[in-house]
Amino acid sequence: MGSGPGTAERNEHGDVFARDMGAMIVHVQRESGLAHRTFVLSEWQVKALRIARHRGVRVAIAVVLLSWGYLAIEAARVPLLTTRIARMEQDALRLDTLQQALTELQARYEQVQAMLSRPAVAGAGVGRQDSTALPKVRARAPQ
Repeated sequence: MGSGPGTAERNEHGDVFARDMGAMIVHVQRESGLAHRTFVLSEWQVKALRIARHRGVRVAIAVVLLSWGYLAIEAARVPLLTTRIARMEQDALRLDTLQQALTELQARYEQVQAMLSRPAVAGAGVGRQDSTALPKVRARAPQ
């Protein structure tokens, strides 16, 4: 038999994450040196590790993290968009004020134009009239 994964050599001491085996003691030691640590994992921690090894759980965790990341990014945009909307509302108010002022000025301009211009002569062509032109007057012969 080979020494790859799934062989008897791997399983000769049993499954490390087997159910109902109690707490787990993990001893970590450096290859060269005396530094070492010992960790004792309780039964619920061993169960959590066994569950975390499952592919479906890892996919679900990835989906949850991605969706929370997306929501966090969108939530961060809210203050920026609120500020932008407030600025746009101010611009809209200014535009409304300018539109009203322009309408009033156009009405005054038309009023002044009506006061300064002569009424259009019937039969005259469409377009600008020469303000320096005088109406033609026919001289009558004395009788």
